Amino acid sequence: MLPARDVPPGLSADEYLKLSIQYLLMNWKKQMVIAAKKAMEGGNPMKKRQIEGLSDEEYKKLGMMLGIVETTMEIGDQANEVVRGAFEAMQQAANFADQALNEFEPINEVKNDLQNALKIWTEQATDAINRAVEELLLPALGLPTRDVPQGLSADEYLRIANQYKSMGWTEQARDALLMANEVDPVDVGPKALRFLRTKIPRHPVPHHAVKKNIWGHSLFVRGELEEAKKIFQDLIKDYPDFEWPYGNLGAVYIQQGKISNAKDILSKAIDINDNYLNAWLHLARARAAVLEVREAQSCVDKALRLDPDDHAAQSLKTLIEFLNSI
Repeated sequence: MLPARDVPPGLSADEYLKLSIQYLLMNWKKQMVIAAKKAMEGGNPMKKRQIEGLSDEEYKKLGMMLGIVETTMEIGDQANEVVRGAFEAMQQAANFADQALNEFEPINEVKNDLQNALKIWTEQATDAINRAVEELLLPALGLPTRDVPQGLSADEYLRIANQYKSMGWTEQARDALLMANEVDPVDVGPKALRFLRTKIPRHPVPHHAVKKNIWGHSLFVRGELEEAKKIFQDLIKDYPDFEWPYGNLGAVYIQQGKISNAKDILSKAIDINDNYLNAWLHLARARAAVLEVREAQSCVDKALRLDPDDHAAQSLKTLIEFLNSI
């Protein structure tokens, strides 16, 4: 069952603890903090579960800390409202000034000429900056350039494949992983091929599509869910074989409380690439969030079969097992 958006009163410490984990799985931070704080106020609900390392006094301190986090989040929300209001005021002032300028044709012509010149200059400057970043800055920072280097060891190819992926250069990551397997097919090769199967798109994807997906994910992290959702939906429409936007859209739906939608879109991601580890983890989160624990465990077990060393899968398995113990 989907947890309520407002943390209900009158539950036991165990019930609040279970609820806090559901909120955590859905990324509902404020509700998670409130429910966890209520669980701590109700006693030590984890003590009887043989989880060592925290005394009663430490649990009290944890409850105090959660209360501080809750207050900080409320202050942060208020600050965001102030910033948002100031931004809207500036935007309105800019729109008013723009409308006023448009009424004077000579000024409007100058403004348009400046805008066109600025656009051309910006495009040229962006190209120059990108070239400088790739040719000078990336090597200085120890990061790989766009062309996959030759003559590296298998371990080095595996390392730069991780870097390429984090930079959104998935095809370079693919090449580096294949090179790692070619150099050392016995020890490093299996790790590289596992990374390729589980964390790189099954089919080649244009770089701009990957960058757009990364931008959508950054919006999601910032809490701009509708804007992120639109980007992922557009990517799915334009690149139906690109599994990453499906996984990210599933994460958006989970946070919006649309668990059924999340299950559907994540199942489509898995249809595209059954080895897509993140889709299995998101699906495990979606099922655990509504207390479908057995199904969630099955999903996370599948993820761990794909990559037994994945830290996110290991952590999620522990969390779901703990949820099942409450």
